Amino acid sequence: MATGQQTSSTPSFFNFLKEGLLLPSHNRRLFAAVFTIIAASTCLLLLGNDLAVQPLRDELHQDTKALHSIDPSSPAGILQLVQKTKDDARALLLTSAAYFLFGAITRSAIQVVVLFAAVATYSGELHTFGSLLGKVKAQLKGPVLTLAFVYALEIAYVALLVAMSALLMFLKIKKYFVLLTVGSQLFLVPVVFLVYFSFLCSLSVVVAVAEPGCHGAGALGRAWRLMKGKRRRAMLFISVTAVLATALNPVYTLAKRCALTSMAAGLLLGFLYSILKAAVQVFAACAMAALYYECKGSTQASAVGYVKVSTKEQIDA
Repeated sequence: MATGQQTSSTPSFFNFLKEGLLLPSHNRRLFAAVFTIIAASTCLLLLGNDLAVQPLRDELHQDTKALHSIDPSSPAGILQLVQKTKDDARALLLTSAAYFLFGAITRSAIQVVVLFAAVATYSGELHTFGSLLGKVKAQLKGPVLTLAFVYALEIAYVALLVAMSALLMFLKIKKYFVLLTVGSQLFLVPVVFLVYFSFLCSLSVVVAVAEPGCHGAGALGRAWRLMKGKRRRAMLFISVTAVLATALNPVYTLAKRCALTSMAAGLLLGFLYSILKAAVQVFAACAMAALYYECKGSTQASAVGYVKVSTKEQIDA
């Protein structure tokens, strides 16, 4: 399985999920360290949201409620409350931006590390966490460039969807119902494709990790070619990981509710949520690495078969 060797038989439809689940057992110490880092960073991000961002949101919500209930006959009070609302909104915007940037950098760094661990283990390399970090440092350029490239593409894609949504809203306001109907149907296509496009972007990072020298647009193109004829497997991966991630949401919701009455219970449930989320993230990275090698193996086998058939035809001719 995790040796990088290809078998002659065609793998089953769910094989890459099984391999992703079993892959950490081939280097328990390495994945225990990776798992611990993911869980710790998740706890840190949750605490940052609860201690820095959420209080500002609550404060801005209270300001908004006060604006709606203030006595209109008191101009001085209104001006003071408006100014306070502006200050709180500015603080929330800056804090949220800083939190988002910190979270994006943290998650990206961890994503690279866990993918290096998954790819190396699947290839049969037994690393300690220290030696893995050395490998990450030596080959960091390709994955970082690929991450930057796919982030830019995803942002541009989302911006395009927002622009299309604004256009549909404009058509609705102007009552161009025929154009609105056609535009709404066409709008569904890029919305649905966004899910698959995000998957390809993630797979391109795996390509950049597994194939040094292939990064950026080349890695994304390579990911697209690898998934030709295997999009059902991509949909399976997306469905399974989405279901697992969604199943964890009630745990986090319960943790926030419990924190209002019992801080200890809230922290315990928050820690449980971090552990479960770390497990899902490790499984997703390992399953994607297994899917990459499965697609790569079948592509190489198809290429070899094509060469053999072409050679035989030439000999017969």
